[in-house]
Amino acid sequence: MQKIKDFLKGVRSELRRVSWPDRKLVTKATISVIIFSLVVGVYLWVLDLAFTKILSLILALRGT
Repeated sequence: MQKIKDFLKGVRSELRRVSWPDRKLVTKATISVIIFSLVVGVYLWVLDLAFTKILSLILALRGT
């Protein structure tokens, strides 16, 4: 039980040393991640559409 208490005290001590980002930085980073995710999602969607059309064309030419 003492080991657990020592561990938790160490965790608490380390968390006090962490330099937490301010609200403005967190907001900017969150917006950046959302925008990047949307751009990648649209890019993958367009690729999926293109490959689907290409595959449909190939299958249509083959007569299947």
